[in-house]
Amino acid sequence: MIKESLNALGASTRDALRNWRGLLLLSALYLAMLACVYDFFSTGVATNWQLIHGSAFAALAAPVLFFLLQAAAANFALPGATAGAVARRAPRDFLKVLLLALPLMALAVLFVYLLGKLEGWLPKVEEAPHAYVTATGDLKPAPLYWQTALVSALWMLLLGFLLPLMAAHLWLSAARSGLAATLKALHRVLGRAFAGRSVLVYAAGLFVFGLMPYFVLFTRTPVSNGWAELFLFGLRLVVAFVLTLWGWAITLGALARVTPGGEAPVVAEPAPVPPSPPPPPQESAAVQPQISA
Repeated sequence: MIKESLNALGASTRDALRNWRGLLLLSALYLAMLACVYDFFSTGVATNWQLIHGSAFAALAAPVLFFLLQAAAANFALPGATAGAVARRAPRDFLKVLLLALPLMALAVLFVYLLGKLEGWLPKVEEAPHAYVTATGDLKPAPLYWQTALVSALWMLLLGFLLPLMAAHLWLSAARSGLAATLKALHRVLGRAFAGRSVLVYAAGLFVFGLMPYFVLFTRTPVSNGWAELFLFGLRLVVAFVLTLWGWAITLGALARVTPGGEAPVVAEPAPVPPSPPPPPQESAAVQPQISA
């Protein structure tokens, strides 16, 4: 199972790098979405009309570009996809991806509500300083309480692992088989999402497109030159951009390969061996003499 998952990740990486035009298309959509998000949060001094017009456009364009990007990534992940096929199918599958995401967003809201309730039900943690000073003057980090660890682990499990894995399989199935077939076989699609190969592939991909960009962005490199610091910051942004987008696309491609044809891979049984023909009858050792006329 581990070998099959690694082989799927390797095959998806090779196909993604060969389809560089498709990667450029995904990168353009991702850049446009990030630009809309940045424009929404960076609106400075402006008139009321400019503020409402710009904020409304960015608030509407960012979700549209997000789901369009996911539709393009799902079609890009299918084996043998080309940039032209991705460009044609992404607008067609936009509504499918959006409709399948609505119940997942409702689940996300439910999880956030329940986790907020859980924090209120757990025993209260006494207020403590963020750091303790030892006798030698060294800073000692504050202790980690089990309540905080439990809530953080549930946030990561539900919102970072469970829902994205379900969404990936639903979007792949919609791009491969259509919305009607996906809804008809919804239980099988979700069941395949939590198969062993699928979980291993997603766990490896989450490390690439989720955890590594976080450490790349927030790991500080001490430098004394301002231009060097600016260059390193730009380089970190580029690396985080590549890891996030390409890692997600490669993970989707590997998930599509561990469930080929929309079904779990089946091990072929050996063909039955036909029975051997019976041996020819042996001639009698005694040869009868010929009768002459």
